Amino acid sequence: MNSNHSQPGTERENRSNADEAPRGDTFFDPNTEQYLVISPRQKLNPVLKKINRVRYKFSNIIPDFLIGKNNACLFISMKYHRLRSNYLKARMETLSNKYNNRILLCLVDIENIENSLGEINQLAFCFNMTLILCWSIEECARVIEDFKIYEKKVSYIKNNKLTSTHAEKIHELLKKIRYINSSDCVTITNKFKSFKNIVMANKDDLISCSGLGNTKIQSLISAFNDPFF
Repeated sequence: MNSNHSQPGTERENRSNADEAPRGDTFFDPNTEQYLVISPRQKLNPVLKKINRVRYKFSNIIPDFLIGKNNACLFISMKYHRLRSNYLKARMETLSNKYNNRILLCLVDIENIENSLGEINQLAFCFNMTLILCWSIEECARVIEDFKIYEKKVSYIKNNKLTSTHAEKIHELLKKIRYINSSDCVTITNKFKSFKNIVMANKDDLISCSGLGNTKIQSLISAFNDPFF
C-alpha cells in the first residue's frame, strides 16, 4: 500500500493547507492496528519514499502520522520552520490533549541550527511533545518505521515521562550520546540485551544494527572507550 510521493517541510509544502486542522479531519482512525496512518498533507514528503518496512495508508487525520491508536507524530523540517515560524505552533495546537504519546520529528536540513533548534525545542517542551532530531530523510523514515514496529513492545514514552525499568534507564543514558536518538536506543537494547554487551560491542557488532552508520557507531565507541582527560 506504499505510495511514492514528495513532501512538505520545504517551500513546497501545501500553502493551501491551513495551519489549523481542516474541517472533517479526525483525531483517530480505525485502521491503526494494520497500518501506519498518514495525513494527505504529507503526500509531498520525500520521507514516504523511504518507508518500506511497514504498510501505510492515507486518512484525513489531524496529526501528520498516527503510529498506533494513541501515538501522534508531527513532522517539521528546520528549513521550513525558518520560512514559516508560526506553522509548527499552530499544528501543535490542533493536537489538543487527545494522545498518550506526542512525537515531534524534526529534520535537520540547515547549517546553523542553534536558533531554529532553540525555538523548536521550546515549542516541544511547552506542548508536551517528545522531540526527535534526524539528519536525513532516511533516518526520519526509520524512526517512524521503528515506532510503528515496536508500538506494542515499547512503552517507555508515556506522556513524555520515562518509567523506571532497567531498559528505560539504559535508553535514557544512551540518548545522552551524540547522534543517538530514541529509535537507536530501542534498536541497540533489543540487539545486545544488556548494558555490558553494549559497552563491549565493537564496530563489527554495531554495524549490524539497523540505522547505525559510521558516525553513530564511532560516537558510541568513543563514549565508552575514550579517556575523560
